[in-house]
Amino acid sequence: MVIAVAIFAVMMVIAFPGLTHIAKVGDQVGQSNSRLSELQFALTYLNRDWTQVSSRKILDQYGDEKPHIIIEDNSISFTHSGWSNLLQQKRSELQRVQYLVKENQLIRHYWISLDQVTAEEPISTVLIDEVESFSVYLIDSAEEPIERWPLDGQDTQRVNNPIALRVEIDLKKFGQVHRIMEIPEGVL
Repeated sequence: MVIAVAIFAVMMVIAFPGLTHIAKVGDQVGQSNSRLSELQFALTYLNRDWTQVSSRKILDQYGDEKPHIIIEDNSISFTHSGWSNLLQQKRSELQRVQYLVKENQLIRHYWISLDQVTAEEPISTVLIDEVESFSVYLIDSAEEPIERWPLDGQDTQRVNNPIALRVEIDLKKFGQVHRIMEIPEGVL
């Protein structure tokens, strides 16, 4: 009996580090899967909004007309359709959204009113955190990036028509991910 207990103890000493390693690897895989799910959710949300982009311009809080798509300072703002109205509230089915990084978080802002009123604050949702960098730009038919939209008067002559939107997200401990999305017909 003593010999059997001794053999069992030796086997446990040998097996314990292996079991500990397997538990650590399992935990790391679980964290990576969770992070990947968050990333997929964020990109799916952006893609869903973008595929429904609308050519409707808006009025800002000062009454000035703003373009339906604005790309500047590594953020994108645009108007999209398809905003569900299940409660039948008096509001548009168009929605103004903005995607940007603030304090290492990818944030989606949206406004209740399409044409913004004075002092209206956006409603914000954090899509993913630990974002190192976020860039968004249009790609023209010569595969050159267009980092600001709308174009200034001088730029319109040197830039080909945009054909796609490129989004790049660099995540801490995950790396850089990019997505290329087609520009819906008739939007630009």
